[in-house]
Amino acid sequence: MKKLMSLVLVVLMALSFGAVAEEEYIKITWAMGTGATAPIDNAMVVEELNKISREAIGVELDMQYFTNDQLQLSIQAGEVFDIYFTCDWYNNTNQAVSAGLFANIDGYVQEYTPDLWASMSKEVWDLAYAADGGLYTIPCKKDYAMMNFITYPSELAAELGFEIPDKIEAWGDLTDFLVAWKETLPENEYPYLCGGSARGVDSSFDFIDRVTLIGCVYGTTEVVTVFEDPGVMERYRTLAEWYDLGLINPDAAQITETAIDTSKMRIDSVQAWPGYDYSVSNGYPTAMTCYFDGPHLSVSGVQGSMNALSVTLEQDEEKLIAALKLIELCHTNKLYADSLRYGVKGYHWDYVTEEQSAACAGGVLRTQVGKDNYGPWAFAMPANFFTSIAVSEDQVAGLANPPVFEQYDMYYAEVAANAKVSAMKGFTMDFAGWEQQIAEMTAIKSEYYNNFATGTVSIDECYDEFIGKMNAAGLQDLIAEAQAQLDAWLETH
Repeated sequence: MKKLMSLVLVVLMALSFGAVAEEEYIKITWAMGTGATAPIDNAMVVEELNKISREAIGVELDMQYFTNDQLQLSIQAGEVFDIYFTCDWYNNTNQAVSAGLFANIDGYVQEYTPDLWASMSKEVWDLAYAADGGLYTIPCKKDYAMMNFITYPSELAAELGFEIPDKIEAWGDLTDFLVAWKETLPENEYPYLCGGSARGVDSSFDFIDRVTLIGCVYGTTEVVTVFEDPGVMERYRTLAEWYDLGLINPDAAQITETAIDTSKMRIDSVQAWPGYDYSVSNGYPTAMTCYFDGPHLSVSGVQGSMNALSVTLEQDEEKLIAALKLIELCHTNKLYADSLRYGVKGYHWDYVTEEQSAACAGGVLRTQVGKDNYGPWAFAMPANFFTSIAVSEDQVAGLANPPVFEQYDMYYAEVAANAKVSAMKGFTMDFAGWEQQIAEMTAIKSEYYNNFATGTVSIDECYDEFIGKMNAAGLQDLIAEAQAQLDAWLETH
């Protein structure tokens, strides 16, 4: 009996010590953005990430994926996460800052995570500061100075006799190619597969707020709606023309982007950079033509992908610093960054060796289960341009050109040399007191936007009705307030 009691005590003590050891790790929760389908193998990947972070910085991660609607319901229900993905179209950055939801991390980043601070230029950090002088967000290291392209199947274009230049002046320049392409397709297939809205359609506009569609035509400081941008209007009208010609899937306004069959050859509108090759992700030889050259450096571009810490961490300095160190780890530990981006090494992906391919050595070769079960938003990675470049089986086998491994360095050199900086000089708007009007305009936008942003309904047919409702909800008053705030900002900057 004494031996049994001794054994029980030993087991209890072991369990007790185990519990204490486990509690030594600082637990950090992270609400990450996703489309309709979250990564299936998230739990497996998080456990792999924790093997690294527990040893490196004593932090344990719990990452959960939310659509924007799901996250807003979570916030309204009072659920709190330590880190939030945020941008100007998901978990809207300016509105969240105005509502006091994010912690001011100015000084903490510089002092406790110097490698994170050094990972991006002063110009980028300056654009992350809010109007009140606080730093509430951490930009994702990516293509934050905007350049936009349309991708297309290069071999098909050549077969049809089209030589598409490196740059086009307008989307309409591609109409003849798409019409010729459509003639080769079955009745229910389309060269432009669109879900919800055409990506990049409004990219040339310098946004103050994407939800209410206000900002400035790039290079100016007059606050207007996006519909005052001639480049944007040409794209909206071209989409309507393409839709009427049967070049866009007829259900474009009703489906989400994740419903698109990305295995089919198609054109796509993307934010990218010279040297990037979509052939790997598309599965067929893909070329690009630039329709908005930039690079344009603006608040809107930087706010295209960011992370923020919960304001609750201002009362818990140890946890605030731990959360920052976790984000810094994404910028300093290659395996951690690659695991967050691609999944579990040896299961979802592996590095290409010199023996496999000297031209692709160091690249990431994804497995089929990796492609099927783990595909987070690449642009949402805290250090996307620190992660390794993915390669295809054909590239490894020498059947396709290898990737340009220096593309990130080339991009940043281009930004440093030629980036055009927004005339708004880092302005962000304080939306406090405008919550009701914004909620009304958000509802109105959801009623109309997908229709004209897919070409399903011509922008010219619905504009007067749409803008009339927006004005009745307070759009012009909001524009006047934004102009007043911008003018005051420019006087001191």
